[in-house]
Order: sequence, then C-alpha cells, then structure tokens
Amino acid sequence: MTAALVPLTGIAKLATVAVTYVGDTPAPEPCYLSLNPSSHTVEIQPDVRRAAPVAVLGALLVWTHRLTGVTGDWWHTPGGDLRITLTGRGPCGVRFLVYSSITYGTARRHVALAKNARESVTPDELYRLALELRKGQTK
Repeated sequence: MTAALVPLTGIAKLATVAVTYVGDTPAPEPCYLSLNPSSHTVEIQPDVRRAAPVAVLGALLVWTHRLTGVTGDWWHTPGGDLRITLTGRGPCGVRFLVYSSITYGTARRHVALAKNARESVTPDELYRLALELRKGQTK
C-alpha cells in the first residue's frame, strides 16, 4: 500500500524548492538539509565543519544572498562556539533557515557576547566580521 495517511503536497513542494535552491546556489554543499512542512521551512547547514571561520561566514552569506527579508542571530554557546543562524524568504514563499558556527575565541575581539548570550545580527555585520577576521589572517 502506497497511500499516505496525510497528503504530501507540502513536502513535495518543499523538496522541489529545496532541490532547485541547492542546485542554483554556488555554495558549499549542505551536510544537513531538513524539510519542515508544518512551518513551510527548509533548514540548511553548509558543510564547512573543518573550514576556516572566514569560509564559514562566507558560506552563510552565499547561501542566503538570494533570500529576502534576511534576519539573523548569534549565540555564544556554553561550549565556546558562536552559533549563527540566518533566516529569510526564498522561492514560492518558503522560509529558509541557514546555520553554522565558528569558535567564539576567533571572533572575541569583534563580538562581545557573554556565555549563553544571544543577539540579533545582520548579513552586513557578518560580512564585516569576515573582513576583520580575514585582515587578522593576513597580518
């Protein structure tokens, strides 16, 4: 029997939008992609787990550059990471949530957050942080 208990129109639409968006975005491939039909959301974690912090920030920016209404937040985790999440609207009104993290110590000079503190961040602020971190790498 192949009949679903609940119609799969939401998941089929999300899957189509996600496949198209991933295929059209020149960014590191996702290591995690989740479809949530109840919130009409696609979650993407770029595969930058072993990348330099500037590459992680760049991946987040590239993955979200085609979205509208992008908002974000960052959180200084108890484990010492700076967790970054960006959310925006994509094709067909689908909400995209893109996230990753860098070591907080890398950004400490530029981001003042106590452990467990969370605040909003814009793509422009992430871009500026990437520039500052890159400048520090070339000195």
